[in-house]
Amino acid sequence: MDSTLASREMVVEMCDVVAERAARVAGAGIVEMIKKLGRLEKKMRIVIVEGGLYDHYRVFRNYLHSSVLEMLGDEFPDHVVTEHAHGGSGAGALFFVACCNAKI
Repeated sequence: MDSTLASREMVVEMCDVVAERAARVAGAGIVEMIKKLGRLEKKMRIVIVEGGLYDHYRVFRNYLHSSVLEMLGDEFPDHVVTEHAHGGSGAGALFFVACCNAKI
């Protein structure tokens, strides 16, 4: 199927808008969970992110990082670091359960 350059550019722009929105929603969830757990005080926190979108789509990863930094503001500019969890959703679920049960 043939497409015009203009239609392909529009699809790319729409994908970018969706990726930015998804990253901002994910970033808001990360920041809010850390704040709710009271884990932000003067310590760096590492958040494990699982998924191919984060791992393979650099634009999404950059949007996520920038949204977390924006939401943390000047008070905690670099206290949250996101890292990709290698090992699939099973490993991510184990990390989540371990953190919830240990209440760290």
